[in-house]
Amino acid sequence: MANHCYINSIAQISCQSPLSDEWFNEPILLTEDYVRSQEANAKGLISPSEARRMSRILKRAVITALTALEESGVHQLDAIITGTGMGCMENSEKFLMDICNYGENCLKPTLFMQSTHNTISSLIAIILKCNGYNNTYSHKGISFESALLDAWIQIKGGLIEKALVGAHDEVTPFMRNVMRSTHPEYSVVSETSVYSVLSSSKSETNISELSEVKLFHNPELKHISQVLALDDNGILMLGVNGNPLNDKPYTDLLSLLPDQPFKVQYKNIFGDNFSVSALSFYAAAKILENQRIPDFMSWNNQQVWEGKISEVTILNQCDNSTWALMKLKRVL
Repeated sequence: MANHCYINSIAQISCQSPLSDEWFNEPILLTEDYVRSQEANAKGLISPSEARRMSRILKRAVITALTALEESGVHQLDAIITGTGMGCMENSEKFLMDICNYGENCLKPTLFMQSTHNTISSLIAIILKCNGYNNTYSHKGISFESALLDAWIQIKGGLIEKALVGAHDEVTPFMRNVMRSTHPEYSVVSETSVYSVLSSSKSETNISELSEVKLFHNPELKHISQVLALDDNGILMLGVNGNPLNDKPYTDLLSLLPDQPFKVQYKNIFGDNFSVSALSFYAAAKILENQRIPDFMSWNNQQVWEGKISEVTILNQCDNSTWALMKLKRVL
């Protein structure tokens, strides 16, 4: 059995500068209630002929996967595990529109093949020639944490040594209009593409350690507060977004804690979607790597954080029914 699960590398494409940590010092401010991901340069990663056959989300997934692998120095994976709340929405919409317009006789098979939720993991496996464990989780706002928990258990249990884990979601203009009614708790609807390489071995490329992943279904807030009360690192990253419909469960939970932690936010710069918690994972890793918490990420604190940062606890909730906890530690 492995004693540790290390994060070797992580790459993101979002509403912030793609494949870059520029947001850490100069974030792009979100002024609209709907923002799409910025496009990354695929030159050298995807050939023009391949790119023409890929949707936006598939190109982003391939770019983040290949970038994370290159930065990690890992050449052979044991598993590819992906989370996605809605899958390839753009291709799904096109396929359904073709059914409405042309019936079932003249449908493009490519659109159907690239509309299923496991398309992303499958495409990455084909490109990397990875025949190992391949799984996709689609559990709304905890899709990423479900994928991460799977990888973490297998690495800690000694079943695998290296895994590519991430989450991807796109929001088309049509889906944005739908989500105004279905998800009024979202303040800024955005898109997410994140892939990270996890391994059981300590190396020079390790940026942090994933020490804990937990999911809670319909828990009592008192139980979660007791879990957090045992944590003495003092830094808690929360999925708050400024919308009372979203933030109330967090404030109710904080009122139960005997000591207030230093609270950090991330949705103010990355927005909201089913996979945005993958960006909290990414942001926490960068905080540990840089040993600094940017001022714009501080949320309702009475003081500025000073001193070393050894651990960051991340807490997200979905539909006020399911909670996910991730804990990242600094690698010394």
